[in-house]
Amino acid sequence: MSIGERVSAWFLDGPAPMRWTDIGVMLVAVVLPVVVAVLLFGPIGMGAFAASMPAHLASREGGAPVALLATIATGLGGMVAIADPVMALMTAGCLAVMTAIAAHHQLARPAMRAVLTWTLFTAPLIPSDNLPLLLGIYLGGMIWSIGITSLARRVRTLDAVSAGSRVYSFTFGAVFGTGLVVAVWLGQRLFDDHGFWLPLTFVILSMPPYGALFSRSLKRTLATLLGAYASVAVAQVGLSAAATGVLALVIFPLAFRLLPRSSFAGTALMTFSILEVLSLISDIDAVAAERVETVLLASVLTLVLGVLATGVLAVLKPKALREATADDAA
Repeated sequence: MSIGERVSAWFLDGPAPMRWTDIGVMLVAVVLPVVVAVLLFGPIGMGAFAASMPAHLASREGGAPVALLATIATGLGGMVAIADPVMALMTAGCLAVMTAIAAHHQLARPAMRAVLTWTLFTAPLIPSDNLPLLLGIYLGGMIWSIGITSLARRVRTLDAVSAGSRVYSFTFGAVFGTGLVVAVWLGQRLFDDHGFWLPLTFVILSMPPYGALFSRSLKRTLATLLGAYASVAVAQVGLSAAATGVLALVIFPLAFRLLPRSSFAGTALMTFSILEVLSLISDIDAVAAERVETVLLASVLTLVLGVLATGVLAVLKPKALREATADDAA
């Protein structure tokens, strides 16, 4: 294989882009409830985003019951963690156990989709002065998202799922839980109000599958860095909130269209879109440098824990290591 072919294979590592019809369903299921909630309730309406995005993606990957369970669990975890740093650490450990159980049944990705947006509750990003309203908005976004995904026939029907290796599941849970707790703790202490960037980025980098573990991790890290640097560049331009929102809404569907074809391009654009959306309710000048810092710190944390997990599985159960690095369809 020539150098050009290798470069092309590195960037284009999937079969085909997502269909535009699927993107249309995603916009209605994920973006529409967020826009409506923010217009009606202000910043607290971002609670709809914390629910609608994981509910839709988890439904597509693990089915409606799995999505419902994961989104409700992380939503309640968000109500417990918000405005309480100690409870945020404890909740992170509990959600890691949930994710490990899901991983044991080859459903790690749907669970981690929900944990991804749970990290928004670990910093004073979403107002916490009206928890009943926040939970209502969250549940409304979840129900809407799963309902639209179901009506559009985009919910995955699971076949019988076989349990995986207990050694793999335990190691995954221990490593992911340690990383998530550490990321939340460091985010709270190093980045103040914007500490959610660190655990959010850690979850993105930790997402299975783990085939070609280190090259895939490197690809995700570089793509996330590119997305973060692009967001920093936009911050320096000084776009208005309206222009930033429009840009994020344009990039969001494009990211998901490219993701199945090029995980690098899709991850970079998705990172950019998510950060731009969240910057609408946070001071963009204050978080610009912290975005890059948290990506670098999360990359180091992910790499160290990945090496540790690989070593543990190689010693305890090589078969479990092969399972961990195989493509996880869920």
